[in-house]
Amino acid sequence: MNWFTFLPALITFLLSMVLGRVPLPLHPLWSARVLGTVAATTVLATIGTFFFIAVNYGASLLPRVADRLPEWALFGDDHPVPAWLGLPAIALTVTGTVTVSRLAARWATEVRSAQELSRGLLETDIPVAVAVPGRRGGVLASKGLIRALTTAELQVVFEHEASHLRHRHHRYLAVGSLAAGTLPPLRRLNERLRFCLERWADEDAAESVGDRGFVARTIAKVALLRSPSPPGALPAFADSGVVQRVQALLGAAPGRNPVSGPATLLTTGLTTGALALVALQLDHALNLSFL
Repeated sequence: MNWFTFLPALITFLLSMVLGRVPLPLHPLWSARVLGTVAATTVLATIGTFFFIAVNYGASLLPRVADRLPEWALFGDDHPVPAWLGLPAIALTVTGTVTVSRLAARWATEVRSAQELSRGLLETDIPVAVAVPGRRGGVLASKGLIRALTTAELQVVFEHEASHLRHRHHRYLAVGSLAAGTLPPLRRLNERLRFCLERWADEDAAESVGDRGFVARTIAKVALLRSPSPPGALPAFADSGVVQRVQALLGAAPGRNPVSGPATLLTTGLTTGALALVALQLDHALNLSFL
């Protein structure tokens, strides 16, 4: 076992912390894709590292079981994992697995509930618009929203929510929530990811309607008509960064980044996605041990 074992989790975690605080100079669609990729690889690298150490600690306690494990699951040296590292790794692996299971179950429950409600209008005076994924999904709206907005304003809302559905933004939200739930320091990354998804949908709505100022005024109007609520599993129209979104829409449209956007995403994805495999291969190839 050597320091390469911890490299994937350390690099992806530090990158997530930086991206949670420093906005990317990219169109929101590319920023959201990069943030979602980093969030996913950070969770995989961190939980995978804990699991890897836990398996090897268990193998040192149960040699007969270790003989049945595949070679890739074991370190490339004969030094046993010490208890001070193995026991916390087991605890963190179990905790992470339970957290992931609970978050997945809660997310699935919220989506199913929204799908049931999306068959009609919500019986509430509070203006609500939510993008509900799936075959039985669509845009879930309330009677309060229909009564409060004009036809043109409703078009803005539905174009915004249609963007969420078209680009499957609920998957990004699930990844971000998973990262924040399993690794609390990544909450800032999750918040920025949610904001970028809203900005992505805002820009799509503005492009469709052809009036950025009108989209900004519609967002502000809906935000003023409803009370703040905690973010849920599905993207709602005016739940995240309203002031910043309005300010962005009152300015010039962001560039589409046809070269820098894909290049940043590809570089980030290849780098973070390959870290775990590279670290394992170096561990076996170099046979460097510090424990």
